[in-house]
Amino acid sequence: MSVLGKIVIGTWPLSGDFGARSLGDIEACLKKALDAGIRRFDTAPNYGLGFAESALGMVLAGGEGVEVYTKCGNRPFIGKDFSPDGLEESIGQSLKRLRRDSIEGVFLHNPRTEVTDYEPVVERLEALKAKGLVNQIGLSGAKGYDYSAVPEGRLDMFQQDANLLYLKEADGARPRFKTFFARSPLATGILSGRLSEETVFPADDHRAGWLKGDRLASLVRRVEAIQSVLPDNMDVPTAARRFLLHHPSIDSVICGVGRPGHLDGIIADATADPLPPAVTDALIALHDRDFDRPPEEAGLGY
Repeated sequence: MSVLGKIVIGTWPLSGDFGARSLGDIEACLKKALDAGIRRFDTAPNYGLGFAESALGMVLAGGEGVEVYTKCGNRPFIGKDFSPDGLEESIGQSLKRLRRDSIEGVFLHNPRTEVTDYEPVVERLEALKAKGLVNQIGLSGAKGYDYSAVPEGRLDMFQQDANLLYLKEADGARPRFKTFFARSPLATGILSGRLSEETVFPADDHRAGWLKGDRLASLVRRVEAIQSVLPDNMDVPTAARRFLLHHPSIDSVICGVGRPGHLDGIIADATADPLPPAVTDALIALHDRDFDRPPEEAGLGY
């Protein structure tokens, strides 16, 4: 797979959960991605209470060579339901919103204590795969949660946060899962280079509830540390994307897109060379030292 082929467009920022988006903006984003040769899209039933899936269905229905991934286990207006029957019903509803008879993949959506026995859950997903409704099955994990109870080798995909602030899962997904999807390459905007300690998110942005105060200040300082080891002509978002796109343990990178202009940097980074080895080594060392955070900032992680 080429580096461009590793890119999956994440549609959560288009759902309205980060602020209102028009159907025109959504269509412009998706068509710009298609024009650039990007054919893979990630969504979920609860992104905008079904709005993201419905928008994808309107724009991409009938499109050839398009891969759509969605999730199950967290349903709009209902909440979490990881029962086998609930998962099958959720996937059926997603197919209707997406206007497709089948999709490339489906992930269990961030299960925690809701699933105590994965065997019947995986068996049902395998049955849906055998019917041809999905081509791949996987798990989108809650960050930092232990998934050792998942049967080894039965799920095709594992989706988890992976970025310059958090690399814990990237090297440990196999052999339990066959492929690794890195999500949040810019850490929900923390690595965008646009935040400061004074940043205040609007009330309709889900980050308003947690990205503030001491945590925001600590994360801003970590981003400044990342910038300090980069060449003068390179910004943090560029380094973050290029680092993941060339990471040997990462098969796919989910890049959230909220506006057409967000695609410019993604496309440019997909056609750029890997980071210089010295830069990659410096970024890994900084991460492994936990950014030299003082003791009083313990617990203020991403």
